[in-house]
Amino acid sequence: MMEAVLPDRPFVIAAIREGREVGGPAEPFRVGVTIAVQDHTVRADGTMELEVLGRDRVALVERLATQPYPIWRSETFPDEGGAGTDDVEVAVRAFHRFLRATGLVDVVPAVPHDPVAAGYVLAAAVPALLPQRQALLAAPGAGERLRLVREAFALEARLISTLHAGVGGADPAVNPN
Repeated sequence: MMEAVLPDRPFVIAAIREGREVGGPAEPFRVGVTIAVQDHTVRADGTMELEVLGRDRVALVERLATQPYPIWRSETFPDEGGAGTDDVEVAVRAFHRFLRATGLVDVVPAVPHDPVAAGYVLAAAVPALLPQRQALLAAPGAGERLRLVREAFALEARLISTLHAGVGGADPAVNPN
């Protein structure tokens, strides 16, 4: 597959909802991200190391082929409004409360003011498993994504405070993701 898309054809990455990643049938989630390969290295064993850049959120619309690898028709899945800078500020405050609960007060990444960009930056920082991460990606717009992010950070901060544990256990320097 990589020979078909390298060096300059973008492709879509979508998480697998059920099935096997390699060597068997798989059903992907219907929302993914267009990826552009920035750089790649072929290792001696034939595997590749890729440096990629996520571009656009897309919806997988129709399966076109399964062999030699899955090919889908996809369509751009743009964010639909519903957020302003006030929503960003509320989500950032929830993020900061989460960081304080973990003990990571020295680690405060910059968050853009644009609601769409902020939603994706904050979503990337949410400690979550694949289904929750997919829900953040598939949220219809920035307003919903920022609401989900805010709720996730609030829940995590409450859990950490209640359990008196940092992220990853007692050591706040450990990240379970």
